[in-house]
Amino acid sequence: MAIVEAVLLGVLLGLVYATLSVGFSLIWGTLDVIHVSHGAFAILAAYLAYTANESLGIDPVLALLGIVPLFFGLGVGLYELLFRPLAERAQEVAFVSLVLTFGLAIALENLLVVQFSADPRVLQTGYTREVVDVAGVPLTTGRLVGAGLAVLTLVMVYLFLKRTYTGRAVLAVAQNDQGAALSGINERRVSAITFGVGLATVAIAGVATVMFWSFSPSEHIHWMVFVFIVTILGGVGSVVGATTAGLITGLISELSALVVPFVWVDFILFGLLVGLLLVKPEGLFQQ
Repeated sequence: MAIVEAVLLGVLLGLVYATLSVGFSLIWGTLDVIHVSHGAFAILAAYLAYTANESLGIDPVLALLGIVPLFFGLGVGLYELLFRPLAERAQEVAFVSLVLTFGLAIALENLLVVQFSADPRVLQTGYTREVVDVAGVPLTTGRLVGAGLAVLTLVMVYLFLKRTYTGRAVLAVAQNDQGAALSGINERRVSAITFGVGLATVAIAGVATVMFWSFSPSEHIHWMVFVFIVTILGGVGSVVGATTAGLITGLISELSALVVPFVWVDFILFGLLVGLLLVKPEGLFQQ
């Protein structure tokens, strides 16, 4: 029974890890921007959903109807104000963006501390603590809802990239930006949309993640560890890779905790990452 429980929890966690990482992977693969503040924006979305629930009585899932468009617009604005000028002027976009977004992450963390304090918060609704029996394993409804949000997000991003003209344009820019420009694709527009989609997905991921754990302004650092693991394992820019790597990460986290002390779980994950980089440095999948 312990193994069944670990597998179920690992799958649920893996889906959330994948959703937390897919926007980061898309931004990195398309724009060559390493968006270290990705986790901080997830925390921001979590606090917005928390505030909507506590102060206005709005369910956090329903609050996403307002938060997701807000984050999409915020992503487009950030691209135009910060990352497009950066791409035009910097020779090493990846390195400079890493430094820039690290500073942005710290600034967001401090703003959240000022507004909400550094104390951990727990997102509670009428259903988050209800328990459902799944294959003999008791799971909270909140975790099932969070995993459901993750599945919906991953499917929508995949369909967007594969079934829409704009999504295929994003893939074209990611594969060859100069060739995409020569074929008539507006690279600036596509890049702005990509950043907007990346932040929209992390808004959903932020709410899905806090269905599992408590959160605080500094928690984004821990979340980014998993984002990097999933992105590098799955291959930069791949939705299928992020989903697969997220599931692998979640399963390894839960199953390894059955046989080794919990403090060794992250060590095992990093060992897996190092081994993969030695054998297949491009990740499990390539866009």
